[in-house]
Order: sequence, then C-alpha cells, then structure tokens
Amino acid sequence: MIMLGLCYIGPAYYYAHNYTSGSGEKVFMYGTYINGVYCTGLTVNEALDAIPKTYTPEDAVLSIKDTRYDINMDRIGYTADYETPIKNIMLKQSPWSWYKQLGKENRSVNVEPIITIDDDGYSVFFDSLNLKEEKPKGDEVYIELTENGYELIDGKKPILNTVKVKSYLLEQLKAGEKYIAIDDSFYEGKEYTAKEKELIRYFDELEPHQRRLVTYVFGKEAKRISKREWAELMNTSDELLTRITPDIAYTDRISYTIDEDKAEQYIADFLDEYNTYNNRYFRGHNGALVHVTKGNYGNKLDIAREKKWFREFVNSGLDYATRTPVYLIEAKYREKNDFGNTFIEVSLDEQYLWYYVDGEVFVETPITSGSYAHGGTDPRVVYVYTKIPNKWLTGPTWHSFVKYWVAIQGAIGIHDASWRSVYGGDEYKYRGSHGCINTPEEAMKKIYDNVEIGTPVIVYSIEKNGVEE
Repeated sequence: MIMLGLCYIGPAYYYAHNYTSGSGEKVFMYGTYINGVYCTGLTVNEALDAIPKTYTPEDAVLSIKDTRYDINMDRIGYTADYETPIKNIMLKQSPWSWYKQLGKENRSVNVEPIITIDDDGYSVFFDSLNLKEEKPKGDEVYIELTENGYELIDGKKPILNTVKVKSYLLEQLKAGEKYIAIDDSFYEGKEYTAKEKELIRYFDELEPHQRRLVTYVFGKEAKRISKREWAELMNTSDELLTRITPDIAYTDRISYTIDEDKAEQYIADFLDEYNTYNNRYFRGHNGALVHVTKGNYGNKLDIAREKKWFREFVNSGLDYATRTPVYLIEAKYREKNDFGNTFIEVSLDEQYLWYYVDGEVFVETPITSGSYAHGGTDPRVVYVYTKIPNKWLTGPTWHSFVKYWVAIQGAIGIHDASWRSVYGGDEYKYRGSHGCINTPEEAMKKIYDNVEIGTPVIVYSIEKNGVEE
C-alpha cells in the first residue's frame, strides 16, 4: 500500500512542481490544446494571446430586403470574454488527475467566449435604425395618382415586426454572427384577394414606365421629367384616371403606350420656359411679371428636332437619357435667366431705366421714349450691338448730334438728347422721341463708358405685356 501511495503521490508532486511558471503562476499541463493551439506550459494570459479569436468586435451587418445597416459594436457595448472560460480550464486542471493523461496524446478543448451586450446601448442603437413602419390606414388596395405619379396604396401591406427583429438580432449577435439577414417571416400583414394580387402585379409593371429618367441640360441648369408627368402622358382617356381599383378592368386602365402627338406637344410645353426667343417672361424691378414677344435676343430651340428625339426615346424602351437641346439661336447663357445679372431694364409705363451690373443697380434714371405721334417705342428684348461716340442721327425730318450712341436694334438706340431738358412722366406722350430711348447726358455717359457689346436690354410695358397671376 505504501508503494502504491508513493507511485500515485510522486507523479502528482512532479506535475504540481513542473507545471508552475517561474513567477509562480500555474501553466497548462502536458498535452493541452485550446481551440487547436498547443498550450502546454502556457499561463492563462499567454494562452489568451495565442489562441485565435473568432468573436471579434468588428462591425456586423443587418440586411433587410435591399437595405444594409451597419452595426457598430462599440455603440452596443459588445464584449467577447475568452479569459473566463480559459481560467475555468485551468481551475479544472489538477496534478492529482495525472493518471487521466496516461495513454493520451493531447487534451483538446474548444472554448466559446462569454459574449455580453449592453442592454441600454443596444436599445438606443436599434431605435436609431428607424425600422418601425407606419401601419396602413384601412385595408383597401388601389392605385392613386399623386404628385409623385401613380402610387400603390396598400392597406394590407406586410409590416416589419420590429420587436421580433430586435430580439432575433440580439440573439444572433450574442451567437457571434456578423451578417444577419431578415426574411419575409418577420413581416405581418393581411391576406390579399386574387384581384388585389393582380392589381399589385399590374402596378409593378406600370412603375418602371413612370420612373423613366429624362434629364434636359441647359447650361448649368437641368430639368427632369417627373413621375407625375410620365403618369399623365400614359393616360389615353380625355379624363385623367386618378384612381385604379382592383375592380377596374385591365382594358379600362392606363396604357403603357404613349400617344406620339401627345408626347410631341408635351415636350414643346416642357421646353417652353427655356425657349426664350420672342417668348420672354420677365419679372421687373417691382415684381410685376411681363411677357415680351418681340426682339432679337434669347434662346431659340429647334422644337421640331426635340419633338422627334422625344418621340424616338418614348418608343425606344430605354430607361434613362440625358439630353442637351439643339439651338437655332443662342443667347449669352443657356439657363432660364439667359441674360444673367448684367442687363438694362426699361419700363415704358414708368419712363425709367435701370442698368444692373452683377445684380446691383449701377445706373437708374428717368428717360423719354417714343411719342404717340411716332408710334411709341415697341416693347422688345434686344442687346447692345454697337457703341459710337459723337454721332449724327439723321432721319426724314431730323439731323441731331449725340455724344453717346448705344445701338440696341436697327436704328433704335439709347442716347443722350441735348435738346431735351425734361425726362420721365408724360413727356413721351406729346414730346417723345422717334422711337429711341432719350437719356440724361450724365447717366448716358456712365452707361456708355461701362456697358459691353452683347449686354441684354429688355424694354416692356405693363399695360401691353403684363401677365395676370
């Protein structure tokens, strides 16, 4: 018995003595593997550094349909504790169980970390994802025309059960998953009728047609055809179909085929605000809107070619296009405001002129325009095409010298008038010019010295050109 005791105690003493580090810490006994790593002779901390960490604090991903949400592990207080389970292996290790290793090549152990997630941090983060969907009102299913085109109003639409998602996501994160996908089983809704299902399929066919993206580019500006406009183009009846229910027969719904005549008229109207040649809408200094249809300045688009292009696009089946229109006549700029911030404004009603430079009034002065006897001065949108100093102006009954001649169209110009001492008011009605814009010499000199060739000039009359709003 004594010999048997010595045979048992001796190896136990050997293990206890030899499986202690120089600093007195316990080390793992012979043949110990942790997560596939040989840990014999290593302390807990040394083993912790040596084994691979499959659970790391790298960000995870939540995928719901086509949307991806990145989950920041720091924000949810994610920790993966490998130290505690490794310590537990060490605690279970005893020199008195040396005989259990006899005949064994190794003692292999797989450890999983203890994962913890901060409840408050996780709740705050989950709420920040804004996954909660508003429940539909009622339970009807129909298609309605809105400002965003035809929209499916689905009172039975399956709604994401966010409580279920929150619980499942937490469970998967604690299991160490880094990619968590949410499928249809997390949605709850009411059962559709056969007609409702057919209407939803119809809408899925309709949607791409009104989502076609056409962008027209005008210099630095761009204008797109909206979903509402596409929806209206697809209506074939005289009365706009604003609501499509499951009971409306397929043949009585809107057509995906767009009428060519309707398409051509639409694109002409669509481009109208950029087609400014003899089609000028202008908001004057006092905010009044005028429409001037004469002159020689503006952008003139080739509407016939644009109609042809749009008709071909409609029939092409393409989903998107970017188009720069063809110009027959070009202004200084292609944007809606094609004369920029430097121009001359002349109000015939007020008998007043403003010369703007970079958006600021540089000169403002009363003027005298054409008299009633000579037909007055026609409203027009023109531009400065020449400047001549010390010029004689000659006509059937006049031969007048001016110091500053700024020509704006043909024989019409802006100039000083030494023979005139009164400007503004009703002077033009009885003692006006032959059509030119007479301007006091001091103001005229300032205009002449600074105005550049090509500067736009808009001459208008509220009485003749005003637009009711």
